[in-house]
Amino acid sequence: MLEGVRVLACGERDAVKLCAALLERAGATVDFAAANSVDYDVIVVSSDVDHAADWKASGAHIVCDITATGPQDSRAGTPWSDAQIQAMSGLMDTTGFAHGGPARIGIALTEISAALYAAAAIAAAVRVKRLRGIVQNIDVTLMACATSALTTFLPAAFAGRSAARVGNRHPACAPWNAYRTRDGWILICTSTEEQWRKLRQEARVPALDDARFATLSNRVTHVDELDALIETWTATLATDDCTRMCERIGVAAGPIVGIADLHDEPNFRMRHARAARDIEANGIDAKTYRQVSIFETSALSETRAAAKPRTRNSEGNAGPLAGVRVIEIGQYTTAPLVGKHLAALGAQVVKIEPPGGEVARSWKPGQGGTSYFFALNNTDKRTIALDLKHEADRAHLRTLLKDADVLVENLRPGALAKLGFTRETLGAMNPRLVYCSISGFGIASAYPSRPAFDTVIQAMGGLMDLTKSDGAPVKIGASAADILGGQAALFAIVARLASSADEAGTFIENSMQDVAAWCALFAAGKGASRGQTLACLDGHVWTEGDVTDADRARCITQPKAVAASGIAQAVPVMRVDELLEDSDFLADALSAARDASGAFWPVLKVPYRLAKTPACVRAVPGAPEIVRRAPPAPARAPVPEDRHAAEIRDDMR
Repeated sequence: MLEGVRVLACGERDAVKLCAALLERAGATVDFAAANSVDYDVIVVSSDVDHAADWKASGAHIVCDITATGPQDSRAGTPWSDAQIQAMSGLMDTTGFAHGGPARIGIALTEISAALYAAAAIAAAVRVKRLRGIVQNIDVTLMACATSALTTFLPAAFAGRSAARVGNRHPACAPWNAYRTRDGWILICTSTEEQWRKLRQEARVPALDDARFATLSNRVTHVDELDALIETWTATLATDDCTRMCERIGVAAGPIVGIADLHDEPNFRMRHARAARDIEANGIDAKTYRQVSIFETSALSETRAAAKPRTRNSEGNAGPLAGVRVIEIGQYTTAPLVGKHLAALGAQVVKIEPPGGEVARSWKPGQGGTSYFFALNNTDKRTIALDLKHEADRAHLRTLLKDADVLVENLRPGALAKLGFTRETLGAMNPRLVYCSISGFGIASAYPSRPAFDTVIQAMGGLMDLTKSDGAPVKIGASAADILGGQAALFAIVARLASSADEAGTFIENSMQDVAAWCALFAAGKGASRGQTLACLDGHVWTEGDVTDADRARCITQPKAVAASGIAQAVPVMRVDELLEDSDFLADALSAARDASGAFWPVLKVPYRLAKTPACVRAVPGAPEIVRRAPPAPARAPVPEDRHAAEIRDDMR
C-alpha cells in the first residue's frame, strides 16, 4: 500500500506515535530519529510540543502537524492533553450516568482519532504527490477530531436543546442497558418490537407483560422500572449463558469484558491468537497494541483477471481523490462516515439506500423531512434507492459496480454474497475494485450470527471497562466503536488508493471489535491518566492539577468559567449546546452546506486541512433517486439467491 514511503515521526504526542504505527502497518518505513530529514517523504510532528516551522516552510516534504487546537483558535499553542480536549469539546459531558457528573473517557479518544485522520490525510497527500507531483502540508487538530465525533449530540443542539447523559442506555430504545449478571455485566440492546417480544418471552418475568411496557414510547417513559425488572432475570444467569440466549433469539448482547481478560474473549483470541498468548503470559505493556491489526487486506478474488489502469486522473488543486468512484452500502455511522470523507476528499460517492430511504433520514430533529444526523454523516453524496430483493435493482447495482473504484459496506458478513455479490463475482465484473467490508466482529468470527451495535462492541472490546463513572463501567457517549471503526476503514481505503502497485482488486476487512481492542490495549499499556471533575454552579470543570478542599468548596459557589481560571490545569467541561456560542467552534469546526432546494444546513468541516488540495464539505443530499424498473417479465423460477434476498433489511446495520 504505502511501500517505498519513508516517514519521520518526531515528538512525544500520542497522536504522532499512533499515526506512525498506522503508516507502518500500511507498508511505510518509519523512523523516530534522524540526523538528516532530507531523506524522508513524510514528516509527522506536533508543533505545540516540538518545532516544525522550518520543515513546513521548506516545501520538500509532506509535513503533517498534529496539534491540540488550530492556529486560529484562541487557545492555540498550548499542548492541551487529551482529557482537557475532551472537556473543552463537549465530549466529556456526553459520557457518564444521568444521575452523576461527566466522566473522562478511558482511552485517549481525541489523540487516537487525530492519528487515524492524520494517517488518512497523509495517504491522500502521498497519492497527490505520486499522480500530480504536488507536495503539501497537512494540519490536524484534536479539537476538530473531538467535535467531529459529536454527530449524535449536535442535532439536539441545532434544535436548541441540551442532550442529557444517558449512561449505557439509548435515548430512544428500551430495553437497552448494561445489566448485572450472576458473575459480571451484560449489555442488552433491543431495537425492534419483535426483539422485545422475544426477550420478554425468554425472561419469563410476569411484570414485563404490564401495559407500561406495551409500546416503545411507554418503555422509554418507564425505563427505570423496566431495567429493574430485566435485571431480576439477568442476575440469575451467568453472563455467557445470558449472551448465548440473546444470540439465539437475535437480540444484540455481549459481556462487558475487562481489559485484563481481553485475551480470553473468544473472538479476540480467535482473531489475534499471538497477542492473546502474549497478554496471558506477560500482561499488557506499551507495545501490546501493535500486535493487533485494525484492518486486513487480501486479493479480491482467487481469479486475478487483468485489470485496466485507472485513467481518471485530475490536475491542479482538485481534491486528492478526484476521479475516484465509490459505491457505499450501509446505514447509520460506519460506512456513511467513510463515504462522507471520501466525498470530501473529492471522490464521486453513490450511496445506495433502501426504498423509502435510510431509516436515519427520519430521526428527529431535522428540517424538511431529513434529520440533522443524516445530513452530518452523508454530505456530498449522490443517493439512489434500490430494492435489492428485485433482480432489476441488483442489475443496476452491478452496472454501478463495474465502473467503480471502491465499494464500502457495513452489512452483516455474507449479506452481499447472499444477493449474488460474492468476492469472486465482484472480482470478475471489476478486477480492480477495492472492496471494504466493515462488521462488528469480522468475517472470520467466533460469532457469525451475532448482531452488533456500537454499545456491544464498546463492551466486548475493552472500552467500557476503561471508562468508569462512580466505579461502574459506562460506554463512551459518542458512538466511539462505530466512529473509530469507520476511521480505520477510511485510512485503509485511502492507503490502497495511494499505492503505486498494480491495479489488482483488493479486499479490505475491518472489524470494529479489532479497532476497539487496539485502542483499549494502547490505553492500558500507558496506564491511568491523572485528573478529576469538580462540580460548579453551572456544571463542572476538569483539572489535572492538585486540588484542595478549599478549591472544591469554592467551585461549588462559582460558575465553571470562573472556577477554571482559579485552579491549576483546569478547563470548563463544555456542554454540546454551549459549543454553538463558542467563537472557536463556530470558526474552526462548523460550516454550512446547501441541499438541492437551496436550504442551508449546519455541517462539520473535516478535521484535517490539506494545504494545496483541500477536502471540502459542500452539499446535503436530497431524497434518494428512484431507479425506473422495466415492466415485469413473465414469471419464471427465481435465481437461487432470491431465497435470501428478504433478509437484506435485517442485514443493514
